[in-house]
Order: sequence, then C-alpha cells, then structure tokens
Amino acid sequence: MIATSNQQVTRLTWIRLLPFLLFSATTAVMAQNMPLKQDISDASLAELMSTKISTVSRKPQTLSDTPAAVFVISQEDIRRASANSIPELLRMAPGLSVARIDANKWSVTSRGYSGRFADDLLVMIDGRTVYSPLLAGTFWETLDLPLEDIERIEVIRGPGGTIWGANAANGAIHIITKHARTTQGNLITSGGGSEERGFTTLRHGGKIGDSFFYRFFTKGFTRDNSFSPSGANDSWRMGTAGFRADWDINDSNAVTFQGQYYGGKAGQNTAFINPAEPESAITRAEDANLAGGHALARWQRTTGERSNTALQVYYDRTHRNELSFRETRQTVDVDFQHRFPLAVPFIPMQPDIVWGGGYRWTVDHLGVGLPISFDPIRRGLQTGNVFAQADVPLVEDRLKLTAGIKFLDNTYTHGNFLPNARLLWTPDAKQSFWASATRSIRLPSRFERDGNQLIRDGAEFIRLISNPHLLAETLWGFETGYRRQITSDLSVDIAGFFNDYNHSSSESEVAPATIQIMDQRHTHIFGFEVYGQWNAFDRLRFMPSYSHLQVRNRVPLGHEAESGEDPKHQFTLRTQLDLVKNVELDAFFRHIDKLPGLRVASYQALDLRLAWKPKSNIELSVIGQNLLQSHHQEFAPELIPTMPVQIQRGVFGRFTLRF
Repeated sequence: MIATSNQQVTRLTWIRLLPFLLFSATTAVMAQNMPLKQDISDASLAELMSTKISTVSRKPQTLSDTPAAVFVISQEDIRRASANSIPELLRMAPGLSVARIDANKWSVTSRGYSGRFADDLLVMIDGRTVYSPLLAGTFWETLDLPLEDIERIEVIRGPGGTIWGANAANGAIHIITKHARTTQGNLITSGGGSEERGFTTLRHGGKIGDSFFYRFFTKGFTRDNSFSPSGANDSWRMGTAGFRADWDINDSNAVTFQGQYYGGKAGQNTAFINPAEPESAITRAEDANLAGGHALARWQRTTGERSNTALQVYYDRTHRNELSFRETRQTVDVDFQHRFPLAVPFIPMQPDIVWGGGYRWTVDHLGVGLPISFDPIRRGLQTGNVFAQADVPLVEDRLKLTAGIKFLDNTYTHGNFLPNARLLWTPDAKQSFWASATRSIRLPSRFERDGNQLIRDGAEFIRLISNPHLLAETLWGFETGYRRQITSDLSVDIAGFFNDYNHSSSESEVAPATIQIMDQRHTHIFGFEVYGQWNAFDRLRFMPSYSHLQVRNRVPLGHEAESGEDPKHQFTLRTQLDLVKNVELDAFFRHIDKLPGLRVASYQALDLRLAWKPKSNIELSVIGQNLLQSHHQEFAPELIPTMPVQIQRGVFGRFTLRF
C-alpha cells in the first residue's frame, strides 16, 4: 500500500474527482437549456420500480414487491455502458465489489470475501450455474457472450440458499438473455483501440413459421497487456459461437434450446516452483489455454396467471491447461419447479407456492500442475435438493410473508437445511419496507478438500495442505431495506445487513513449514448500501450509489485468516445525458477504498462514452476507460501464483449496425 497521509489521500481524491464534477455541472446546465423532447429513457421511475424480476423467488415479480436487496442492470444500462465485458457491467450494481486483477482476470464479490474465487457468490446464465467447485468461484475470463443479447442482469445481494442452494451465501448474479423473437435480423458490432485491440460480434436471427425463432452468433476479441515494469504478459484472446432457439408450441407450452462453444488464451506471469527443488523458483510467462461449451434445453408450461411448470436440463464441459493445474470438467444438471396458488378454506387471499428440486453431477480429471496438485486426480461430486416456498398475503396489498426451506444433500457435507423468512410491508404504492432472516451455506472446494500447494513466503517455502474433514461454511444473514419513489423524478433504495458466518476458512500450522486449511474462523460482516436515481431534466439522469462494509474475524489461537481484502467504502456516480438528437454522453465515476491486506491503495476512475446514431440502425461510439490515471492497481492475485499488474487507461471505438 502506498504510504500516504489521510490529508494527502483526501486531496488526491478531490483532485481526481474535479473533472467529473465539472462534467456533471456542465451537462446539467446544457440539459437545462435544451428544448423539451423525448425523455432520456422510455421508462419512468414508476415503470422502473415495476420491472419484472425472477431470480429472488423463481417467479416473475416487480422490483417494488420484492423483499430482498435487488438491482437490475437493464438493456438500456448495457447499451449505454462503457463496458466491453460482463464484469465491467457489474460495476454498476451497488454492494458489489468488482476489481480487475489483470487484463483477463477479475474479482467480483458481494458483501465481503473478495477474491478471484469469490466462493460465496453464485453466478448463473439463463439458470445455468457457472460457479466452479474446483477453486470455489467463477472463472470470469471464460464467461463471454454478446452483450447485445443480454435482456437484463439481476443482482441479488444477500443469502439466496433457499431458492438457489449452496454457494449463494452472499448473493447471486443471474444473466438473462433475450428471447430469440426479439433478436430478428442481423447485427454487426466491431471496434478496437489502445487496450481493447480488436473485437467483432456477428449475429443472425430468423424464424420458421410463426412460432419458432432462432439466432446464431459468433464473437471474437483481443485485449492488450496491462502495465508492469517487468512486462505483464497478460494479453487475452478469445472466440465464441453459439445459438438460441425458442419454440412457442402453443399458448401453454414453450421450449428453449441453447448452445455455445468458446476457446482462447489468457496470458499471465506464473511463479514456477518445483517441489523437488523449491529454491529454484522462477517466474514464467505462459498462456492459459481455455475451452468449453454447453447445451441446454428448457420446457415451460403455463396453465394460469399464477400456475406454471418448468423443467431444465443442461450439459457443460470445460477445459483449462496452465502451469499451475490442468482440469477437464463435465457437468450434468437437472432442475424442476412448479408454481401454483394454494386454495385454503376461509382464506380469501390464496398463498402462492413454488416448489421443486434438482440434481447435479460433476466429474473432473486433473493433470499434474506446479505448484498446485490434487489427490485423487479424478473425483465425481453429486448434489441433490428439494425446496418449497410460499408467499402468504397477510393484509391485502399491504403486508406479505415469504417463507421457505430447502433440503440439500451433497458428496462433501451431506444433509443441510436452508430456511428463509421475509416480510414485506407496502404502506402505499410509492414505498416499501422489508426484512429477512436466512440460513445459507458454502460447500468446500475441491482444492480445500483434496489439494496441496507450495507457497513462497519471502526466502522460505511453505506447503499448504487440504483438509478432508472440512465442514460447510454456514451463514445466518439478517437484512432490512427501504424503497421509495420520492417524486416522479427521484427514487431511493436502501439496504442494511448483518451476516454471521461459522466454519469459514482459516489456516493453522500443523508441522514445521506446513499449514493446513481449517474451518475455525467465525466472521461478522455488516454494512449498508444506498442507491438513488434522479431524472434531473428530460435529458439528464444521475444514478449515485454508496456502499459501506465492515468485517470482523475471530479465529482460535494459532490460526490465521485473511483480512483487509474488502473495500470499506465504495462510491459511484453514473450520468446519462442526451446532448442533441441522436447524440449521447455518458459518464461513470467510482471511488474505491484501499485494500490494506493486499497493499492496494484507494483509487478513483472515470469512464466516458460519446455515441452518435446517424440512423436508427447505426451507432458510432468512442469510449474512454480509467481516464484519471495512466495506470493503477485494483487487486492482487490469490491462490494461483500469478504476478500483480496495473490496469491502464484505454480508449476504443465501437461501430454497431443492425439490418
């Protein structure tokens, strides 16, 4: 961490914030003097509060009717973002900590436990889990699809174990793609610049008859190296192709088919340690070879406004080959759910019931790597679950109770019960209060149960060994929140939380130069998030957010636990301005607090986007990222011993054509 006094940090923060403040003031004056025309967005704040989401309760419900901390990244947010990848889009969500480790790696987490492998955050695409049990987290560098195909991203902060099972202890991210009906015709997106060296997306959508819709897409990109005095060697090259088909068989039945394949290389500098000669540790530049694909089928049957059934099956195969380890993994997942209104005698307001279950089988084959090894090299893991949840109206349109429970059985920790209770009070149509209590779990990773690693600590070498007796990390989460549409142009969303973790990961020395993974950490994480939206003028919108986080660890004598890896304070401000007809100017400022445990200083960043639509089907844009500094560090590597780098300022252009 840079040794800087609090006064100097404050001064630097204001200096870097000054350009954005001047930009905001200028755009406000410009917007005020513009003639009144079409609003900046077709959706009013009332309509935004009525946005349909499905991740919290596995059924459609409005944002204002949801007793959970939810944020939705909409199609319009995605189109106007300065982002060129999914993790960059997630920076918009309050309460998420998103940091770029290098050109191709990310740390994305919700409410604590930051890291490249954020083990308490479940990530899904159209109901397909992309969480990896190998190192307990998401390999974001393999998660790529055309951003234009995303309908919305639902970000759930807080425990979601009752609905989604293990590993959603701190939250869930659900990326939902568009129905093929809405992507008819052709799309070309292409561009490049200083860091985003080149990228192209091609998409074709069509239909057969009046009920069968499809699209095919292909995408490829190359990203330049980050900054390091010794050379970062972390360039990133990926290509992917896929399809989606939606068949609306009749008014009641619909079927969806999806498939995708990807392949590419992610560069990195890896610390190479030979266990036979540990003193000969060197750093080697390498390309991690990445490949994988999936096929998914989903059947949905609707028999009423509150009655439907869904069955989803998918197969997923991934392959990684890098110096630290080699993995080939296959996964089969089956998920079923049924929703219906329960008729109860003498009760006019019928409870809404959602129940279902699922089974997941995954098997890996691991090659010998350095300095990480696994024993056994092949293991199959099974997880099964059944769940039920009820929405019970207590006072019509005013008070609602949501209660549910899931039973989950798995190879590592066997039976677990995950209960959930939520209360929603809506005193009027413009505001709502909610509170919840939830139990969730995080399963041990394959590495924690079966892995070993040789770690260099200064001039010494330490062996980290696994523990086959680890228990599941358990969490009791308590949340409360308040939403209000203050005026037709101003809204606010506030959420507070207290999470109590038991059996979290810790480490203990069990022999000279040997430490073992334990489950003896007890952690309290608490904080709050505030998000606002203000349509200042017809053409100008401000969207500020602030997140505060506190972490308290307690471990037995002789144990160690990570600390100081989560920012206590995060502030962001997004601005969207329609300058003149068909010209848009967008800005995204963020201040991220220091990470003392990783020796990463606080930083400020500013992204700008200027876009022009000469015709309704053509868009030209210029995007600048990280404009306040030539380069800065956002995070540090973990577990896999790659070298830290700094993220550079970048500018790129983008061209989009629809026909």
